[in-house]
Amino acid sequence: MLLFVGAALALTVSAQTTTPTKKEAEKDMKKDVKIIKEERKERNKKLAKGQLKEASKDQKDINATRKHQNATKKHLKNKGVKRPVEKAKDEVKP
Repeated sequence: MLLFVGAALALTVSAQTTTPTKKEAEKDMKKDVKIIKEERKERNKKLAKGQLKEASKDQKDINATRKHQNATKKHLKNKGVKRPVEKAKDEVKP
């Protein structure tokens, strides 16, 4: 009985977790590339003005966004996309 309940719970939990589709992950990658580009511009402006504390806070935001971007990259590579970051950067440029 306990084994049956445990198996039922495991199935319902695994059914509720959703993984993003390839298309959604590609859109997410484009957003991450845009966000990182904007955050780097802001950080560089603050560094030029000599605002080191604010720039270090911006760098922490950039690192968090890059962590999310790397997770999305791994997901896309598992889906079969070659060079997902470079592809997103090329699509964002224009």
